[in-house]
Amino acid sequence: MHLDIDAFFASVEQRDDPSLRGRPIAVGTGVVASCSYEARCFGVRTAMRLSEARKRCPSLLVLPGDYRRYEQAGRHVFAICSDASDRVEVAALDDLYIRLSEENGKTRRLGETIREQVGEELKLSVSLGMGANKLVASVATQEAKNRRLESYGGNLRSWSNPDRPLPPSPVIMVAAGNERDYLAPWPVDILPGIGHVTLRKLAPLRLSTVGDLASVPRALMCGLLGKQGDRLLQYSRGLDDRPLETDKTQLSIGRRASFDPPVSNPEFLLALTSHLVDRAASWLRWKGQHARGLKLFLRYGDQQSAECHMPLSKATDDESLLRQAAHDLLGRTYKRRLPLRLLGVELTPLQVAVEEPMLFPDPQMVRDHGIATCKDQIRGRFGFTSLQNASSLLLDKTLAKDRENYRFRTPCLSR
Repeated sequence: MHLDIDAFFASVEQRDDPSLRGRPIAVGTGVVASCSYEARCFGVRTAMRLSEARKRCPSLLVLPGDYRRYEQAGRHVFAICSDASDRVEVAALDDLYIRLSEENGKTRRLGETIREQVGEELKLSVSLGMGANKLVASVATQEAKNRRLESYGGNLRSWSNPDRPLPPSPVIMVAAGNERDYLAPWPVDILPGIGHVTLRKLAPLRLSTVGDLASVPRALMCGLLGKQGDRLLQYSRGLDDRPLETDKTQLSIGRRASFDPPVSNPEFLLALTSHLVDRAASWLRWKGQHARGLKLFLRYGDQQSAECHMPLSKATDDESLLRQAAHDLLGRTYKRRLPLRLLGVELTPLQVAVEEPMLFPDPQMVRDHGIATCKDQIRGRFGFTSLQNASSLLLDKTLAKDRENYRFRTPCLSR
């Protein structure tokens, strides 16, 4: 089973603010991170520039969003799915795969039960698709979404009653053995791994549907796309051997911030680097992991990017060591005389924290570990910004904040 929360960010905003219901809204800054169904009928789409979205929908209401509320809703949906199955893969915050055992029997009814429970407990709607593999299940979910639009003529402008919920999408189930026929009429870009570059390569072959692609000789596809060609042929014939990854190993922990207008103040950038490292290190300790390296990402005002990686001499969760490494990387990477519009740090690779027994422990290390543990406990109870490093006080002069974080340009994506 594949589950997708409908218009996730926008739906949470409409749920929490009744005055937004029935109105076309978008969540994001610069580009649309999520948009309501009411906005989609004007042609507004995810990843569209907000300037274009406003042209298509002059009445569009744009909200900055709040990632914490979205994360809480996503975790609640995951808990509901985990009650139905012990094998759940979180592909994204609003995108899950569920392995159904043969004992579940009436699987369609189980899907309807999950959908009803999400609606009752979170006041959100979800679309569900079922199939023999992840590809078919996800395409079935897309069909469920399409049918939801068709159920009221595909025109949400006529849906003007904010107190009346939109009708739910149906649960779509693809019978085993019918995968190839089911996928055949869909556009070829429904397959995973097909983007603009691959579409350009396929254009001379005039392949518009999955069925067209399935009939292409393997030698031709492999000659054109290499290993990807063979994989796409398998997908087009309804074959997908990707397993459910119920316990994904986290490979990195990253935190980023963006600004508008861009910033060039060196002291501000150093303070922000420290803040991002502290947030990443706090999460690192909560996950019981150590980092063996650190990356720094920059994006200049002219949209040019730069990044640099530094391996660490030993795996650590010590934020003072990580902070110093990040400061060194900032001085090494920030070379152009242009302000920055994005700054990010990423701890990678990661490994499970293993405390090696020591006959004579370093008193300073023991003290630092105790302080970090105490800080994490205080922040867990009173909010992250309840306890800050002195350098962060510089950020208070220009950035608003709440109990958990500063308000950056993209609060819908800020962690």
